[in-house]
Amino acid sequence: MSESHDENGQQGGKDFESINPSPRDLLDITSSQAVLLEAVRRAEVIPRSNLIGRTTLSQQSVHRLSEDLIEKGLLARLPPEIRGPGKPSPRLSLAADGAYGIGITIDSDSVYLTVSNLVGAVLHHESLQADANDPPAVVQKSRRAIQRVIRAHQLPHERIAGIGVSMQGFRRRPGPAFTTPDPLSSWSDLDVPATFDQPLGLPVSVENDATLGAIAELWVGAGLRYQDFAFLSFKYGFGGGLILNGVPYLGHFMNAAEISASYDENELLDRPTVSSLLRMLKQDGIEVSSISTLQRDYDPSWPTIDRWIARVAPRLNQVLRALMAIVDPGAIVFGGQAPADLRKRLIEVANPRAPDRLGRALPSPALLLSDIQEDASSLGAALLPIRTRLFGSNGNTGVER
Repeated sequence: MSESHDENGQQGGKDFESINPSPRDLLDITSSQAVLLEAVRRAEVIPRSNLIGRTTLSQQSVHRLSEDLIEKGLLARLPPEIRGPGKPSPRLSLAADGAYGIGITIDSDSVYLTVSNLVGAVLHHESLQADANDPPAVVQKSRRAIQRVIRAHQLPHERIAGIGVSMQGFRRRPGPAFTTPDPLSSWSDLDVPATFDQPLGLPVSVENDATLGAIAELWVGAGLRYQDFAFLSFKYGFGGGLILNGVPYLGHFMNAAEISASYDENELLDRPTVSSLLRMLKQDGIEVSSISTLQRDYDPSWPTIDRWIARVAPRLNQVLRALMAIVDPGAIVFGGQAPADLRKRLIEVANPRAPDRLGRALPSPALLLSDIQEDASSLGAALLPIRTRLFGSNGNTGVER
């Protein structure tokens, strides 16, 4: 059924919120229900009886809580597998359409809107035509796009967990403000959720882009095989995110895996940043003005690439050694906005761990290329409100308003 809209994404001259009341009780769950949801998420599909051993909940609690979550539409009941005598237990999985998250990704030269369902499937991803370093323009474009996308996908307002914002940079203190890189200087020290001011009455949460990349991998990538892994984000800068025991780890000041802070002043220019590659390409007479242009025009035969990789490999290996020595992850995922070929070539030159004093090889994490179709931080931004609202008691991340 077609609808008429004005330029602000409104229908019939009425505001979207006045047409669609937003009861939030479907997504208001208890901490025990959050524990159960997390156990099901990790297992993907699991017999209900097996949840007793995977949580601290009693059999009666598992049955009652799971029935409540099924009634709320957050869990799906699947036919049991019949194995031996006795009454088989129904299997449970997350209900894909039980909740939706909307993500706004603010990168150095682009802004994206992404919609995900509860299991991390991307339903919508688009570039917004807004100057990333103009907060009022980003907010205005985002509000209009969110209204339009909610209508186009007929998303039930009561099942939208909220809006997650991916921001580059680090925190000077715990909270919703970041010290941003130069291309995003207008966002520096802004309270990001307050700047967005709850579009359509939806709560807004914010997190560092590399941590959000790690959350995306937790849902649909490396997290399906590893409970402890690191995520490296190759963008304008070079950042990281950590998942420990299946939970995002932010640290005391919420700057965990801010890996560029490990370099001294002389080493900063040799970090594996896309911005340094752009500078080298320009010096070689190859005009690639932005990361989005690099993604579009990338040529793996450019000689500059081999020189850049040789230059940044020592600093990359320095970080890999630090992660192995301090965190000991099962995997390290190479993600971000850098083209896949570039990240693959960085993995090929990685030489993070020398043999021990007896010449024996030491265990090393798997080095993985992120295969998330969109930049992982975009999916992570959409998953952030889902995680904050429904899985918050199992490692809350993001600052919400």
